[in-house]
Amino acid sequence: MNKKELEAFAREAAKTLKTEKDFNEFSQMLTKITVEAVLNAELDEHLGYDRHHASDNTNSRNGYTMQDPQD
Repeated sequence: MNKKELEAFAREAAKTLKTEKDFNEFSQMLTKITVEAVLNAELDEHLGYDRHHASDNTNSRNGYTMQDPQD
């Protein structure tokens, strides 16, 4: 999303915000969405594959790592 698209989105969203509480809730939602997107992108980069795609290594997004039976 470029700057003009983001500004248009912000203007449209602002039309629905009537109170300070509305603004705070909207702000918190945007922050949450942004942080989650950044963390997921960082995880994709770190693991070397996108979410829901197969991996060639034993490192997995679900936190489970297969142990070599000889260990």
